[in-house]
Amino acid sequence: MASRRIAILGAGNGGVAMAADLTLAGHRVSLYQLPQFEEQFRPILSTRRITLQGVERSGTVEIYRATTEVAAALEEDVEVVFVVTPAFGHETMARLAAPYLRPGQLVALLPGGFGSYVFFRVLKEYGLAEKITLAESATLPYGARIRNGGQVIIHIRSAELPVGVLPAIRTGEALALLREFYPEAVPGQDALDTALNNTNPCVHPPSTLLNTGRIEYADDFYLYVEGMTPSVWRVMRAVDGERVRVRQALGYGPPHYEIPQDRDALLPYYGPEALAAGQKMRGPLSLTDRYITEDVPYGLVFYESVGQKAGVATPACSALIDLAGIINGADYRKEGRSLANLGLGEMDLKELQALLRTGL
Repeated sequence: MASRRIAILGAGNGGVAMAADLTLAGHRVSLYQLPQFEEQFRPILSTRRITLQGVERSGTVEIYRATTEVAAALEEDVEVVFVVTPAFGHETMARLAAPYLRPGQLVALLPGGFGSYVFFRVLKEYGLAEKITLAESATLPYGARIRNGGQVIIHIRSAELPVGVLPAIRTGEALALLREFYPEAVPGQDALDTALNNTNPCVHPPSTLLNTGRIEYADDFYLYVEGMTPSVWRVMRAVDGERVRVRQALGYGPPHYEIPQDRDALLPYYGPEALAAGQKMRGPLSLTDRYITEDVPYGLVFYESVGQKAGVATPACSALIDLAGIINGADYRKEGRSLANLGLGEMDLKELQALLRTGL
């Protein structure tokens, strides 16, 4: 496999894991972090060294570049740009990166949650929307956690990685390139298909909100061990059922990656080690964790808005949005990723799906 020149935007758990893993795989990796997070990033920024304990590759590596200057990360010969941030960081990263992106590059959001369209809107302002291929996955390729400084552990890797491409007519070429890094990548029909196969909003908000007392009272919490009781699992499946019905109303077929009825069965995307790996992953430890601040406004709000467009009721999603808003004193519908907030509220479904297919 050829060595590729990669930029990773975002140095949280997923970005640091990706930087180490892809460096060990033989690629040249530049890792960018926002300047406001420089202090947390300093151990890697000063040494370029990351120690990875992984399920496939492990070792200590020296990445090509660690930087808080986006221009340095996106130097001229970069072929692939991976955006590995929570959904609330997509607009910021798009506006920082756009002046330095070049025709022919692939920009992949891992995961996306329809963030590829956020990038598309920004790239239109720069006259690049038709010249850059955008892709997004339904989930992170890794379940990972940063430990001390430059140490990161990958607890689990995806067994299947659904990917949507914008415009969808470029799916074949984009998937061929992405599979050089993630052979488990499988094509979605388009970016919306893949965005609606993100099950994190079906898993995280119910199990976090329904354990509010435990999270606020205790010093420690392990969601996959303590939080997913049979009653919580039923709520998770109710939200997931609404997601699947929205997909079906839009004409998207299987796989839907449903949450299984048996709570001891495997969660979507991951292999036999999924549950054991989840039990090692600590948190969330507050109600302002990204399991709420990302997965409600950028997940459940999105599902609700697409459901409204498709004529599908989403009462479980709506109830959790309301509850999370009360707890955190936030208007998640106003600040979140709805079709209206994306400027797509007046577009009918046929027009939307045509746009996603051709980019025109």
